[in-house]
Amino acid sequence: MGRHGMLSQKAQVLVDDAALTDARSTFLLGEFEMLNLRVKEIDDGGIVGHIKSKSSSQSREVQQIIEDPTGVRAKGCGKRLKSSKEKAMSRGIRQCSVCGENGHDKRTCPRLNDRCNVGNFSETQYDYDDPQQDGRDDATFTSIASSNFQFGL
Repeated sequence: MGRHGMLSQKAQVLVDDAALTDARSTFLLGEFEMLNLRVKEIDDGGIVGHIKSKSSSQSREVQQIIEDPTGVRAKGCGKRLKSSKEKAMSRGIRQCSVCGENGHDKRTCPRLNDRCNVGNFSETQYDYDDPQQDGRDDATFTSIASSNFQFGL
């Protein structure tokens, strides 16, 4: 009989006996966990400590894993990184303060951007030869020009 067959047969007998009552089954589950830790300790070479249980004077071996402590974050260290889903949930729905619509804010408001584009000088042509275009007559235009500017010919 091989190792696996022999171990399976012994475990089956224990399981059949422990399944009769709740107390036996909980006891056997605890022992299986302890045995599982001890078997893993053989392969891992971990540190094993002895702990005495309060209910009995028997000593049990429990695997205690000793790890390096977590590092302390330095002063001025940045915050943790957030996933894109977490960022989207914290941001919420943007609402414009100019027009009150959802989906954009003041910087990207189409109504505000349209107002800015109305005064675009490439669309508006100004004829400098016609002084009547701005509503002033020729005499006013020439008097303003002569008083403010020096022309050298």
